[in-house]
Amino acid sequence: MTDEPGQEPGQPPAGLSWGELVQGLVDEHGTLTAVAWKLIEHGDDVASIERALRRLRGRGQLDGGVWGQRLLRVFGVPKSIEARLRWMGLYHSPFNDLPLPLCLDQLRLWDRPPISESRARVWLSLGHASCALRQQQFEVAREHVAQVHGDDAARIEAQLIGAYIASRLDGNADSLLAAISVPDTLAPDDRACFEARLTDQRAYQLNKRGDHARALTMYEALPDADVHPFASYRRDAGRAWGQFRAGNTARAIELAHRACEHAGDGGYTRLRAMGLLLLAKIGAPGDYVTRARAIALRLDDRELLARATLAGA
Repeated sequence: MTDEPGQEPGQPPAGLSWGELVQGLVDEHGTLTAVAWKLIEHGDDVASIERALRRLRGRGQLDGGVWGQRLLRVFGVPKSIEARLRWMGLYHSPFNDLPLPLCLDQLRLWDRPPISESRARVWLSLGHASCALRQQQFEVAREHVAQVHGDDAARIEAQLIGAYIASRLDGNADSLLAAISVPDTLAPDDRACFEARLTDQRAYQLNKRGDHARALTMYEALPDADVHPFASYRRDAGRAWGQFRAGNTARAIELAHRACEHAGDGGYTRLRAMGLLLLAKIGAPGDYVTRARAIALRLDDRELLARATLAGA
């Protein structure tokens, strides 16, 4: 594994090295020979594959070459590592509630071999796209999303980001949103979050056109069960705005406070700031814009700061 600038000798750098990947496979399968047997193709012999794997162990985070590609094609990356990358790529994870510079640092540390040569890199592309959105760099985000090819969760994430970008740049998001479906095969948490996000984006288009009653109906159709704090926030924040537009201010304030509680329960700092801005918009007593602006500044989040500035205008 290569040393990072400023790194003390003996301290392992962040990310995954080829040596760690090979050792993890040895731990899982028992011996290096057992790993080599699974990599055999026509014309290969186990001894030569073992020698190649030993050389690969010393590659650190450099290009893995042919044997690195074969290793990743056969085994992929460890599930624990892919789960961490997935956490960085999904917008509804608390990763996006970290300060923006820290998010970018983490993505850069992981965006090197062997991860950058694996299928799991899709989550880094999505993470970079979300960070670009937080900087209002919409074309940069679109470029990252264009690289995404993955499972259902990655596909839906990319589609939602693409629709959001379209709504900000040309306002033509309806057709993109209509093409998104959330399969039942997803894990319950992810399914609840994706369904809430999809509803939120579709309802946003309706609210922009003044069809507040229909938008509220969409939020009301979301399950009342609190499967995941992010999904619960989106549901109650959407209902709060709909009730406000319907003239039910007291109910709207109650729902907005509940949305803020969901954000806090899930550790979602950005969502909490958005909830504070919602309270300001619907006329709840309190200096919510100042609090939300302070959060945006601490997170170095240009997009959130723009929302706070607009709400305080």
